[in-house]
Amino acid sequence: MSEQISSVIVAVDGSNEANIATRHAALLANLYHATLQLVNVLPLYPAELSDLPANRYNAEDFDHEQQDAKANTAFAEARRVLNDLSFVSDLTVEEVRLHDTSFVRQPERAIVEHACQHKKSQLVMGARHLSEIGKWVKGSVSNAVIHHAKGPVTILHADAHMTEMASIGRILLPTDGSKTSVLAARLAGDLARSGNIPVEIIYCQPSGEVPPLDNGEQEAQRVLTDTRDALGDVPAGIHDTVLHAERYGEAIVEQAHKCDNSPVIVMGRRGLGHWRESLLGSVSQKVIELAPCPVTVVV
Repeated sequence: MSEQISSVIVAVDGSNEANIATRHAALLANLYHATLQLVNVLPLYPAELSDLPANRYNAEDFDHEQQDAKANTAFAEARRVLNDLSFVSDLTVEEVRLHDTSFVRQPERAIVEHACQHKKSQLVMGARHLSEIGKWVKGSVSNAVIHHAKGPVTILHADAHMTEMASIGRILLPTDGSKTSVLAARLAGDLARSGNIPVEIIYCQPSGEVPPLDNGEQEAQRVLTDTRDALGDVPAGIHDTVLHAERYGEAIVEQAHKCDNSPVIVMGRRGLGHWRESLLGSVSQKVIELAPCPVTVVV
């Protein structure tokens, strides 16, 4: 059993994005020896002004029958995906239906609240590549989950070319020495030991000469040393990479593109609010949007 993760929770709705996420969540659950939870949200519709009791749960209600039928389809599709995996017999799988009692359709809130009830859990979400405008207009459940989750969240884009892998060949660990980077390093170390996976620590700094700290030590070396300490023992090996770039997010994504052995990215997130993140930018958000592989963010 993993030291940090005892359950991997994946949101399923029958879509291609959810299928990609289910496959990766199963892989994580197998490596962690954790329970895999397939979660589907059944939102309630607003009550009609002329018929307030319509918003009360009733098993015979037509809307709920429709939602239950959609959930059945989603779970059946997820089971089909799992049955194609060679290690499916080793998995402990649970199916959970979440009934969102909000008048507003907010599945992300139900998912986050459910994950908060499982202290050692990791959320996995499939996502579509939306522009910033698209996110505001259409909304994005995965984007909302990232901004409200209290634990690690893994995001996969269905059109990313490294998302259908059956194994993890390398963990890329961007770090900046922050508290969330330390948490990400601990999670990455746990995953590395669980799957005998090597880790590549990535530190980004501007091009040109960087002045040393007051004690004469280089900032990059200090951060890399602290990150190695947080990782702990990694039998498969640890490699350090210092990237010189002005756009850190793009540099990390480019490093992932160079990997030909099924990488995943694990990194901390500064916890900026959604408005501040949109105005100021976010390295983790840029990596999530552009990465060709699964990205796990830790807050």
